[in-house]
Amino acid sequence: MKYHNVSEFLEKVMTLIEQDNLNVPSRIQSKTHKRYFLYNKMREETNLTFEDIGGYFGRDHATVMSGIKKHETYIEINDSKYLKDIEEYDNLFQDDQRHIDAIPC
Repeated sequence: MKYHNVSEFLEKVMTLIEQDNLNVPSRIQSKTHKRYFLYNKMREETNLTFEDIGGYFGRDHATVMSGIKKHETYIEINDSKYLKDIEEYDNLFQDDQRHIDAIPC
């Protein structure tokens, strides 16, 4: 895990979910892309199950699994629309990582 405090990480994720209404039904592409990014980030940074992650968004485990696969595919093919849609979130988490890396252990 990259984050020293999982609860702080999850608070940040919950803030983004609420801010962008990612927990309400919507097929707007920019919103689905942000959900895919957060599914993947939550899976990488926590020990949450697919079902637990889905609970934050009002989605089931299969939707989370599918979203993570789509995230991986979009990243692999360097999809410009996807990268543009997730850029803000990616920058937020990269800034956190740079801050954490600067803290002496």
